[in-house]
Amino acid sequence: MNESLNNRMKIGVIGMGPVGSILAAHLLESGAYVVSCDISKTRIESIKTNGIRLRHTMEKEIPVTNTCLAVVDLQEYDLDLVVISVKAPYLKSVLAELEETLAEKTFVMSGQNGLDNEQTIAQIFGNDRTLRMVINYAGNLDENGDVQVTFFNPPNYITALGAKGTGIASQLTELLNATSLETVILDDIRVQTWEKAILNAALSPVCALSQRTMRGVMETDWGVVLVKRLLIESIAVAEAEGIDLGKEFMEHCIQYLKKGGHHKPSMLIDIENNLPTEIDYLNGRIVEYGRKHSVPTPANETITTLINLLERKSK
Repeated sequence: MNESLNNRMKIGVIGMGPVGSILAAHLLESGAYVVSCDISKTRIESIKTNGIRLRHTMEKEIPVTNTCLAVVDLQEYDLDLVVISVKAPYLKSVLAELEETLAEKTFVMSGQNGLDNEQTIAQIFGNDRTLRMVINYAGNLDENGDVQVTFFNPPNYITALGAKGTGIASQLTELLNATSLETVILDDIRVQTWEKAILNAALSPVCALSQRTMRGVMETDWGVVLVKRLLIESIAVAEAEGIDLGKEFMEHCIQYLKKGGHHKPSMLIDIENNLPTEIDYLNGRIVEYGRKHSVPTPANETITTLINLLERKSK
């Protein structure tokens, strides 16, 4: 452990799915004091017994000491930072619990997919205590509780919404870079946030509707046509919002998505398990911004409706 690097920075990670587990493993490896929080007793028991095990494109086995099953229990640890890595539909319920219990010194960071999650956090904790991370790795939990890390397209990005958060953002960035989870701190993260959201919105719902992996969609002509329609709309909306994605972004997206391999996006896994998806925070948000700027988004609107219908088919 590198005490001089972090002085035992104390971090709570809420949500020990693939995103939170990969982040927590690297923070633990760097020497940070990490509390892993998840409402799943099975998941917590797994990481307490076996540690966090990363497989495939990353190979790590990191012991875990500090865990909890409830967000309110994090108040016992006098944390410097809480990272929220649950799916976007659960953000407001997590924030409601944090609002009641979190110490005033503690910063809160969104490590989630979707647009505007950091603004939702800032409405409660203020800009000075709010951070945002754009995560460019992904994985799936297997039946053994191991995280199969399917890809990492470095770097990740971190920003602080207010000046008071720059110190904690810098510390976190140092910790992650010390363990080769390459991360860059930026003053303005809006371009990277929109890039990630557009990529997710272009392929994740198509995978969910077709029950195919990323490769399974992108190796078909009809899949690529639909993905391109979603991309064209989303890029037009981003540009209307003042986000400069560059002339080559469309081609970059297609090539990037074609390299996704047999990764199953979380939206597909959510549909398979009858769980809420992030569709309203991805394509749904793009539709909302499109209405704001009078930019038509028929493909995004249709796919949002179809995923919402799928979510509710058993209700």
